[in-house]
Amino acid sequence: MKKIILGIFVAMTTMFFAVAQNYDEIFEFQHAYHMLDSSELYVPHVANKSFTTTAPPTGIIRAIPEWDPAQAVLVSYANGFGIPYTLIAQESQYCRVITIVASSSQQTTVTNNYTSNGVNLANCSFQIAPIDSYWSRDYGPWFIMTNNSTIAVLDFPYNRPSRPNDDNVPVVMASNLNEPLYGMNVMHTGGNYMCDGMGVAAMTNLVLDENASLTEAQIDTAFKQYMGITNNYIVTDPLGEYIKHIDCWGKFLDVDKILIASVPISNSRYSYYEATATFWANQTSSYGNKYQVYRTYEPSGQPYSNSFILNKKVFVPIMGGSSTTYDNDALAVYQQAMPGYSVIGVIGLSGGNAWVSTDALHCRNHEIADKGMLYIKHLPLLGEKPMQTQYLISADVYALSGSGLITDSAWVKYRVNHAAWNTLPMTHGLGNNWTANIPQQVAGDTIEYFIHASDVSPRSQTHPLIGQYDPHKFWIASGTTVVEDKNAITALVFPNPAVNNLYVQMANTQTATTHISLFDILGNEVKTIVESNLDSKLLNINLSDIPSGTYFLQIVSGDVSINKKIMVMR
Repeated sequence: MKKIILGIFVAMTTMFFAVAQNYDEIFEFQHAYHMLDSSELYVPHVANKSFTTTAPPTGIIRAIPEWDPAQAVLVSYANGFGIPYTLIAQESQYCRVITIVASSSQQTTVTNNYTSNGVNLANCSFQIAPIDSYWSRDYGPWFIMTNNSTIAVLDFPYNRPSRPNDDNVPVVMASNLNEPLYGMNVMHTGGNYMCDGMGVAAMTNLVLDENASLTEAQIDTAFKQYMGITNNYIVTDPLGEYIKHIDCWGKFLDVDKILIASVPISNSRYSYYEATATFWANQTSSYGNKYQVYRTYEPSGQPYSNSFILNKKVFVPIMGGSSTTYDNDALAVYQQAMPGYSVIGVIGLSGGNAWVSTDALHCRNHEIADKGMLYIKHLPLLGEKPMQTQYLISADVYALSGSGLITDSAWVKYRVNHAAWNTLPMTHGLGNNWTANIPQQVAGDTIEYFIHASDVSPRSQTHPLIGQYDPHKFWIASGTTVVEDKNAITALVFPNPAVNNLYVQMANTQTATTHISLFDILGNEVKTIVESNLDSKLLNINLSDIPSGTYFLQIVSGDVSINKKIMVMR
């Protein structure tokens, strides 16, 4: 199933925003970067382009998300790297680095440079193959899991006329990794693709532009057959530039978390960004809850969404200098969204290889899925649950290494109302299924839990991936007792930072009266608004009469209380 952000979202938000017409266009076409160069711009398809299409895999197919365990990171040396050696050195300390070079002499050059820059050569290997550029994300292999037992490489035609060698990299890597290769004949690029590992993918309508001979239904069918994608979001690009890569403004951070960039209200694309954030906040994730939408403020084209997740670390492109405050705010957003991950800011190279809004860190690194990963398949208990005598936690655990699961390593840890953690051993049932039962709790209690397993290889895994730092959470139905905020996504507040106007879009308030109060840092109430039936309207809070600074927004609707920190900047 495909969903497109319809014009109605943009029209709805545009009604409420006064857009300045003199915006300095910072997203200009840069022919040195990785969409199409000036000679390629009007050549959308290469005549008689060679591509080997294969039959799709059979059985159960799972597209592997960026945050799954990786055995290596892929970087390309095309007479230079697009990333600093300091980043490669960090990655090499805990993960294998596979470097594509065009020749043995280039391998010698890179080896010497690695040695000089503190790269751990013990964790490095090389692949000699013809390449034209360093954008390993765009042309590199995608990975799928077949029948919960095998990792395979997914190839697709990559259409860049002046860079024909790049298109063959997935084939080269399938041979390097000794993994099955499947060819899906849909023109694509890695910077315009993300998935959640549970059947959802997202991309901009660039995929329609580059596949004029295919209908949308045919594209959806291909993604389902080759990658197991059952819900394919093809969305309008809020950036408004023909690069149309989704990683220029958005990123899945987890199954139910998405990062969407935000821009100043003076930006001519402001309403498109806000419509995009509103759209995702109203979509249902594969977990069955609404997406949690996180925003990074990018007033001058900072590329914060173009980050790279690698084995419980997040590398975020930062700019330094005059952007330091914005850098720190962006890193804080990532840390809030991804507790337990190490969030690392990375300054780019100088000159022509510097980070830009349309080409940054994510574009120039590519994770290589761990072919022996330990995979836990689980649909979590989330949100409000009825009172029961016990709560079944069921998971299927697959050791792709072929080694057996260590029986007493399969357990559930849970806690009630943030108290001490309790451990429940899981019982092995049919096939790969393991279960445990969290005992009955009191009405109003909040239960957090995560699953753990280890195999003989040895590998250990938790679900969710970061374990107790970001556990699954549900609560027991109660008419009166509220242990904590049970509806974290009941209010969409934007933009933040704000200039002269702040907008509040509520959901699920039904007939409740909503009280909205804005306090300054001294606790003085500077704004009070009382409204009913806010589900049907977008509330505009005028901030033009209050000074710049930090404020706290409190929203009380029924028995739900939401508190948000708001920045007013002019």
